[in-house]
Amino acid sequence: MRDKIKYGGLSGIELELEEFDLGEGVIIRKTFAHLFSPFMVAFSPPTKHGFHGGPWKGAKGGFGFDINIEVEVPEIKKFKRKFNQEDIIWLLSCLIRIGSAPYAMASAISDISFNIIPKEENEPTITPFEYQPRIFRPLDGTKPIIKEKDLKWLKKHWIGTLKLMSERPHFDSALRAFDSATIHGKTSSSLLSLWGAIEQLFCPSPGELRFRVSSNLASYLKEPGEERYHLYKELLKLYNERSCAAHSAKDIDHTPLVQTYVHLRNALLKMIQEEMVPNQKSLESSLFNIEKPPNKT
Repeated sequence: MRDKIKYGGLSGIELELEEFDLGEGVIIRKTFAHLFSPFMVAFSPPTKHGFHGGPWKGAKGGFGFDINIEVEVPEIKKFKRKFNQEDIIWLLSCLIRIGSAPYAMASAISDISFNIIPKEENEPTITPFEYQPRIFRPLDGTKPIIKEKDLKWLKKHWIGTLKLMSERPHFDSALRAFDSATIHGKTSSSLLSLWGAIEQLFCPSPGELRFRVSSNLASYLKEPGEERYHLYKELLKLYNERSCAAHSAKDIDHTPLVQTYVHLRNALLKMIQEEMVPNQKSLESSLFNIEKPPNKT
């Protein structure tokens, strides 16, 4: 199973346990490394040897991360054809963001364990991975810690999530769109990404999108009754914000983005925990409160 190993360095969170086995040879453990990259500027094209000639000039700026957790990921043969080690490192950090810490980042990937690098003669190859800040931050005065219960949840669901991504391409693309929408940047494009993901999951056939998407998502998350109706009305309003973002160059307020994020997060969390993506028949049966048919496409 093990041909080579890669190590994802996680930032923005700390680990309650020293080490935890996530299964399939994947290990998450405490570490510490401060990865930083100051900027240098060269002012002449590269020579035939590939080097830029002097003078070089240091510049203000750059970036740096405290890496407090590493995830050890071997090559896993049964996933290798569709998902490489970088995909698995991304998925684990994505599930940590969905489950407990939306501000966590897999900031770098190394070919040598961060714990071993100081003792190694060979230089590691470290590649920045998720280095753009997220729109979420920990509460002031709190220390973001991934607890044992969070790790047990991660162990229980990451392989099933990979299977869903493999078997349901629209779930795969929706999950990736959801995760990218929390990267700090233009609010309008993030809101469009979230609603694009919702449309893939809750409008599998053509129709009047605003009603169909809002009603299907509301019926998926809430039992029949007043709570479902109020969620449906809220989603209609949020879809209007999505339309404004699509047809206006002006950026929008963060509030609709965060509200839409929460509803999609709840839906994805339910799919991950049930290891099932709803199809059109199950959504319609839920909407009209009839006995649910088998949830298979």
